[in-house]
This record gives sequence, C-alpha cells and structure tokens, in this order.
Amino acid sequence: MTDSIQPDVPTLLLQLRDCLADYRLQTSKWYGGMLAAEQKFSAGDSAITRSIETKAAVTRYALCKKDGTLTLIHAFESAHFVPIGNTPVRLTPISSSRPNSKIVREDYFGHISKVETYGEDINTFIDDSGIKLLEGCKPDQRYRVTFYPKTTPQQIDAYFDSYQGLLNELGDWLSQQWNSEFQPLWHAYDNASNAEQLLLHAQSALKGFGDTLIGLWDSLISVFKLITHPKENFEKLSKLLSQQQLADLINASAQSLQTLYLIASDEPLLWAYFSTFQAWLQLLPPLLCTELVARLGSEVLIDILIGVILTGGLGLAVKYTAKAVEKITVTAKATHLLDSFIDLLLRTSKARSTQHTQISKPILLHADAPLNTGTKGKVDLTRQPGDGPDQSLLDTTLMVRGKPQTYTKIVQVQHVDDAPAQSKNLNDQPAEPADKTCTQGCPVSMVTGEELLTLTDAVLDGVLPFEWTRLYRTSAVENPSSLGFGWSHSLNHRLQEDGNELLWTDHENRQTRFPIPTAQRPAITNSLARAAIYLGEKDGELVLAQAGKTQRFYHFKHFKLTAISDAYGNRLTITYRDGRLHRIENKFERALMLRYHNDRLCAVDYQYYDHSREFIERSDEHYARHRVRLERWTTLHTAVTYTYNDAGQLIGAANPLQETEHYRYDADHVIQERQLAGGATFYWEWQHRGKQARCIRHWNNFGQMHARYEWDDAGTVTVHHQDGSRQIYEHDSNARLVSQTDPDGANHQKTYDEQGRLIAEKDPLGAVTEYQYNESGHLTALIPPEDEPTYYSYLDGHVRKIRRGMAQWYYERNAQGDITRQTDPDGHITRYTYSPQGKITLIQHPDDSYHQLTWNTHGQLTG
Repeated sequence: MTDSIQPDVPTLLLQLRDCLADYRLQTSKWYGGMLAAEQKFSAGDSAITRSIETKAAVTRYALCKKDGTLTLIHAFESAHFVPIGNTPVRLTPISSSRPNSKIVREDYFGHISKVETYGEDINTFIDDSGIKLLEGCKPDQRYRVTFYPKTTPQQIDAYFDSYQGLLNELGDWLSQQWNSEFQPLWHAYDNASNAEQLLLHAQSALKGFGDTLIGLWDSLISVFKLITHPKENFEKLSKLLSQQQLADLINASAQSLQTLYLIASDEPLLWAYFSTFQAWLQLLPPLLCTELVARLGSEVLIDILIGVILTGGLGLAVKYTAKAVEKITVTAKATHLLDSFIDLLLRTSKARSTQHTQISKPILLHADAPLNTGTKGKVDLTRQPGDGPDQSLLDTTLMVRGKPQTYTKIVQVQHVDDAPAQSKNLNDQPAEPADKTCTQGCPVSMVTGEELLTLTDAVLDGVLPFEWTRLYRTSAVENPSSLGFGWSHSLNHRLQEDGNELLWTDHENRQTRFPIPTAQRPAITNSLARAAIYLGEKDGELVLAQAGKTQRFYHFKHFKLTAISDAYGNRLTITYRDGRLHRIENKFERALMLRYHNDRLCAVDYQYYDHSREFIERSDEHYARHRVRLERWTTLHTAVTYTYNDAGQLIGAANPLQETEHYRYDADHVIQERQLAGGATFYWEWQHRGKQARCIRHWNNFGQMHARYEWDDAGTVTVHHQDGSRQIYEHDSNARLVSQTDPDGANHQKTYDEQGRLIAEKDPLGAVTEYQYNESGHLTALIPPEDEPTYYSYLDGHVRKIRRGMAQWYYERNAQGDITRQTDPDGHITRYTYSPQGKITLIQHPDDSYHQLTWNTHGQLTG
C-alpha cells in the first residue's frame, strides 16, 4: 500500500481541532448561549447543527400572585431536588392586546408580526438555593421568564477556550498514537495484494458507523434521563456499574449532581468526544477498522458515553466499559487499542469536567423559559441525603431543566450538483408535470391555456407495474408522433445532444435540459424541473429520473430508451423492431406489444410468453442466421385500438369491448371536440392558432360545465363560471401558482425560492405557513402560523426523524428507502419486512400482533 491511501493525519487532526470552529464564529449572533439560526459544526465528512426555533410560539407563562409575589424555582429535572444556583433572571411582562407592541419582523407577504410585551422588565437573581421569592411584581400580570439573560464576551471566550483546550489535548494524544501504534500497523499493509479492497471495506464500514452515530446522537435524551433518574433505571445501571458506583450515584450531593447534569446537557462537549472517536477510527488500519466498526453498535457506544459522563461528573472510576471491549473485539490488538482509547476519554473527562462546567454553566443554562401556570401549587422538594430535609412550598411556579430534546443534530453532508432550469413545453413555455399543473375542466391548464388530456388505455401488471398512458398537449400539435399530432405516450422519451447540453423530451412532451454527465460530474440534478440525470452502470448508459409518487429510472443507451427500473432493481425491458418501439416486457413473461399500420400506432396487445410453442425443426440460431423470426409471445387480448383520419389525426380509441372515444380537430390539429363512449361530449373554443392556441371557452353537452377564460400576458387568468362566479389564478415565470382567488373572494398566496421550492404560503385569513430546506433541497421545517413547527431530519435522502414539539418519530429504512422500523413518540415500535422485489410481506405491530402478506410473481396480493 502506498502512502497515498494512508490517512491524511495532519488534516484529520486539524479537522478535530476545528470541529467547533463554526460554533465559535457565530458568537456575535448569540442571545446568551443560543444560536440565532441553524449552524453547522464540521468534523471530516460529518457535521453537527444547532438550532434555536425562534418562530415557535410561547403559549404558557408565569402569573404573578394577587399579593405581588412570585415564587420561582430553578432546578434540574431529576429524582431529587438539584438546584441551579446563582441564576440571573429577567421577567418580561406580556400583553397580547396592548397598542404599543414592538414590530419585530415582516413575513414574505409583508405581514407584520409583533412582540407581545408591555411594561418594564424585572431583573432579579436566584441564589444557590435554587429558590427565589420575588416581590414587587404586578398582581395578575403574566410574565415571560429568561434565565441568564446576559452573558459577557469574557464568559463566551472562556467557554470556547475550555473546549479548545480539550480538543488540543485529545488531538495531541491521537498524534502520539499515530506515531507509536497506528503507523507501524499501516506499514504492514504496504505489500498486501488486497490492500485496496481492504480499504474499500473499511470506508464502507465507516459510512455505516456514521449512520449509527446519527442514531446515537438522538439517544442523548435517553442518556440524560437514565443518569438523572437512577432508581427508576436501577436494572439498566446495575448492568453497567458496580454496587458501590451505583450507590455513589444515588447518594451523590446536589453540587456533584449539578456538575454531572451539566456534562450530560453539554452537547458541544459530547460532540468533541464524538469527533475524537471518529478521527481515531479513521486512523486505524483497514482490517482493524472494519473489525471494530462491525461490532460497535449503538448500545456499546451509549455505554461508553455514560462512562465518560459519570467519570467526569462524579469523579467515579467507571471502568465498566472495559467489560464490553472484550465482547466486541476478536484480536488482542483491537482490544488493546480500544481499551487505551476509552482510558483516554475517561481520564480526560475526569480531569477537565469540573473546571469546564463552571465556565460553561452561564452559557448552557441560558434559555427562554415558557412557564406553565398549571404547575402552580404545592411543590415537594425531595433532597439528596445529607443536603437537608425535604421541603414543601405552596403556590409556587416551578421551572425544571431537563433534556426534553437534543438541541443539536448530526446531519449527513451531501453535495448536490444542481443545474436548475425549468422544463418547457414545445411552445417554449414553462411547464410542470401534468399532475402538478393547476387545471380546470377537462382539463385546461391555468398556466398556459393548453389542453392536458391524460388517458390510461392499458396496464402491464407485475412487481413493477406499467401504465400505458397517452396525453394530448395543445403545444405539441406541430409535432407528429405515432399517435398523431399533439399526442404522446408513456414510452415517448427522447434524449438528444443540443450543443453542450442534453435535451430530454419526456412522455408528456416537456423538454428538460441537463449538462452532459462525465466521470467528474457523474450525477446532476435539475431542481426546478425536479429531475436528475446520471451515468449508468454500463458504458454509454445514461439514467434519468423524475420526482413523483413512484420512483422510476429511465435507462438510455446511445440516446435510446432501453429499460425502466425501480430502486429494487425490478426492470422492464424495451425492444425495437425496424427502428420503432416494439415491446415492453417484464421478467415474469408478460408484455405490451405495439402494432403499427404504416407510420401510425394502431393497437396495443397484452401478451405472455408461451413456452409450449416449440420449434423443433431447427435451432433458434439456425432461424436467426436465416433472418426468420420465431414468435413465442402470444396475445391474450388487445387492450386498445386506435383509428386515424386521412390527415393523420387520432380520431378514435376503442377498448377491448369496442367502446370507442372519438376526437375532432381543426386544420392545425387543435382539439375541438371529445365524445365519450356514453355520448357525453366536451367542446373547446380557442384564441390564437396551432401550438400557440389557448382556451377561451370550455363546455359540455350535459350542462354541468361552462367556463370562459380571460387571459393577460402577466401569468394571470380569470375563470368565469356559468353561475356568474369567478376564480383568478396567477403563476410565476416557472409555472408555479403564486395567487389563487376563490369565487367567494378568499385569496391564497404562495412564494418560492430560486430552486422553485415553496417557502411560504398565506391563507385567506392572513395566516402564514413557512417551509425551510437543507442544501440537498429536502424539507427540514414546516412552521405553521400557530401550532408547533414540524422538523424533518434525513439520512441518504430519506426522512429519518420527525419532531413536533416534544413528540418525535424515528424511522429506519432499507437500502431502497422503504421503512423497516418506525418508533412513535410513546416508544411503540412497528416493523416492516419486504420481499426482494419490494413488496411488503410482514407488518409487526407494537403489541406483537402482525399482518402477513403474500404476493404472486405478477405483483398481485394473494393472501
């Protein structure tokens, strides 16, 4: 192995020392210890973000008593009363209706939000007892309470210096380990014939460990609850601690527990330890790295984390983690290396934690605290042994600090090569997919005024079902196809080079542009078009994908569509005959065959592969040499038959029962009439000609629909209904709906970012809902006007966690992205199992009941 594939040690150590650098740069935006926006703290290819949800509404407050007093208690949420002493407090009087409220922000639509404040702030102080009887507040006045409202620059400097000293110490130890332990082991791989393969295995293992790390970070809440409620978790802790250590934890003094709880709350400190662990793993030689990572599950890592917290918080020599080391490793060398690393973490935590928590306390304990008036009443304070007698306080407002959620999250950093360009129709107008286009009637597009008639004539069943669908688009009337003018079908995909770009014309006659993928740019997205293109596995293969309810991948070889697949590798093969589309078939021997008359598609046949048709006279190779086609495909039925007039226009489509739908056009192939098999007829009247035509009147022969359309050149159309009411639609230059006025006058507004993503919408009552996205374009926050925001976390492009208030939902998925395990806010777990083809086969419910499903080879549910 050459040095080029050994780890870049200086860079790794630099990343470790800088893993909180972004955190430090944002101190100017701090309000106390909380960041004003989501920030990222990087460590190699992983990152941690911290979020303060400033838009969440404060809905519960402390209420001053009628005698002008308010009793405040500031303590940790734990089994015993552990005060948070020496706490500066600011009380802000609240009024939601006073006229002199202060303007704080303007939303995307110019709507002004106001701070619900009235009167002067009250600044006070809770001493080290954790209890404060405040006198002089206004009777029956509601207050918002803020702890540590002021943190000095000196405090913040000391806070970060404490972290940096820790990181420098850990980095120095890793550097020494590299020189004395790891580098000699790497040299053993120099002449290994499988060195490259071993490295790939190690890199794959590290990626899996990154997924484990993301899940582990979500477990910080459970770790905090475990430590703060030792009696309730006696059985769990007794497996980790000796009897004496457990007794020391249960009987620790309030001062010791305060240090312990601060460490368990200090997410940047824990992130420093996590980053060190990640760097240590990357320094390991591939074989040892793969061995360790394969056995380091979440439970083992949580055990190690608990040991670090307890050792630092209580000064206990918590060496229970060494027991786990022998269970997870095989070789003596791996055991020695991991044991040495855990010793480092425990020694460092014990030596530095007490000093660090005294420095970090003003930062970590700052918070805007919405107090629940429902907690007012008798409060029982249960103290630790030796800390004084238990106490009861009447008519008291209790503020406890627990860890209801993690305030930071680990996010997967994914680079997205995006080349946004809106798809267009053949009249060079912006066009969304038909099912995402705002339409009215039969249906007429409210964006362009063109007709978007979509009909499904046949279905190829199977594990990867395929719908044979055709679409008439007015802007395509100058484009002749095998179905006549204006029509396209599900296999009408064309890919061609256009200068330095690729132009994809899809099955709806929409054109989307991409840069040409290369080895340097193997995958490129087009966020405005909600599409992507990337290099396929075979030479000369390109794969295109369009976002939708069901993910499908379109495979092109030499710019010709050859297959359609899904995430499970299910595949439909497309064949050609005489240069024309001939058949689409699945591996379970079912197919749709296209029949032609002259240049027009005249029928689609549903077929199966008949093994009984044997040609015993000669071998298949013999017939092939003589260009004789042997056909073992047999038609079961004809799914649809098409007829045309002398102008090449599609005028009829008949189903297997010969129920026929008829069409009539003008000389420019613009549709004028559609008659259903039952006699119902729809009519159109148009403005302009050919592909520039847009509908100005649309009606039917049974009197239930008659609409007139009034267009301007600014993207607005007014729809006049037969009852005299009207609707108004306005779209932007990317075909996104920005305003809709209903017949009752109610107005809906939407606004989008440069990538075409919805970022805010306002309902008719003026309430604004906001949407936020990550760098990959995934929705990360939905912020309603009044209720709790909903936050989304992702792994490999799929939702991993959803959080709303204190409620959290967790999802684990398979490699294809389907959910395999779902945990609800109450901890109930539902599991899902899938077949190799992606069909769900088993649902296991939290109460141990289950549903089992059986599928046949054609994708049909049989039991």
